[in-house]
Amino acid sequence: MASEKMVDRVQKIIKDQKHIRNICTSAHIHHGKTAFTDNLLAASGQMNSKFAGDLDKGMETWQHADEQERLMTVDAANVSMVHEYRDNDYLINLIDTPGHVDFGGNVTRAMRAIDGTICLVCAVEGMMPQTETVVRQALRERVRPVLFINKVDRLIKEVKMTPEAMQARFLEIFKEFNELIEKTAEPDLAAKWKVDIMNGSVAFGSARDNWAMSVPFMKKKNVTFKDILGIYDMEEEARKEWCWKNAALFEVVLDMVIDHLPTPAQAQNYRIPKIWKGDLESDFGKELMTCDPKGRAAFCITRIVIDPRSGKEISAGRLFSGKLADGMEVYLNLAKKRQRIHQVLVYNGIKPEPMGEITAGNVLAITGVVGEAGETVTLEP
Repeated sequence: MASEKMVDRVQKIIKDQKHIRNICTSAHIHHGKTAFTDNLLAASGQMNSKFAGDLDKGMETWQHADEQERLMTVDAANVSMVHEYRDNDYLINLIDTPGHVDFGGNVTRAMRAIDGTICLVCAVEGMMPQTETVVRQALRERVRPVLFINKVDRLIKEVKMTPEAMQARFLEIFKEFNELIEKTAEPDLAAKWKVDIMNGSVAFGSARDNWAMSVPFMKKKNVTFKDILGIYDMEEEARKEWCWKNAALFEVVLDMVIDHLPTPAQAQNYRIPKIWKGDLESDFGKELMTCDPKGRAAFCITRIVIDPRSGKEISAGRLFSGKLADGMEVYLNLAKKRQRIHQVLVYNGIKPEPMGEITAGNVLAITGVVGEAGETVTLEP
């Protein structure tokens, strides 16, 4: 899809909070987050589908040489895409986070910007220590999880499990995941947020081979697990074609995101009391709680990056209330100084694109404001 067309679609959605989802990926190292994100980008036309998940030509969100050398994500990376679901376009703002324990600070900052997370668990390795760590981080921030059991291709090709053994393995991971939510989440959220195989808040598949399944999707498409097993007897090109047509990863996963993860306004209603220590009964508190686009601007910087094209700093983060626009003067509350926004940007895939003005509920980026991760940007002190 051409860049201009994608930006035009984003422009139509960006003020409609009901059609926005702000999410991240969470997982133990090497459980497939970046290959997973590649497939979502490829589906939205932001990269060549042939290279999705390819260590040499893919891994689009690896922006630094050390990430290529280490074969792992070091910095959180922002991407955005448009997904059509039930005849409506949805803007999906996604942050691909690191899985290695050494970069947990990047995960924590990313959690501040989003409302839901896709937790990836390797079907072979199962729940690992860092899986538990990132799920706990999400739940502490009141970020709602859904579950994707990845690398099912390994169960089929390497472990050679029977279909019955694979289903038992999925149930084992599912139960362990829900036990972690039960133990970690606040009691009133734990009951609501435990994932459910039958309602589609659990999916399984292979990011590497670009397929996924969930119970609702299998019913919708009339596809069975036996059909999936059969694709591994096909030639590679035929397998890719079948997956894209019958069980594309992006369709299953993003449908799950839209159905089970909250809108910005829904999330801020219960997240703001947790992450903001001000007076919730004040006008400003109410604007934050309701994600009011007409309220006073409140933008939290979660990540600073250098634009490779201009060499300038870009401040990425979440706009919780109000709006930001090109040329607007703002106040940095930690630095205690005023600066002027040069441009307001939205992500087109991994590339930031000028948008002119963006309202509350979005993950976005601004130039001209030089702060630090954790800085809060408002119009007045």
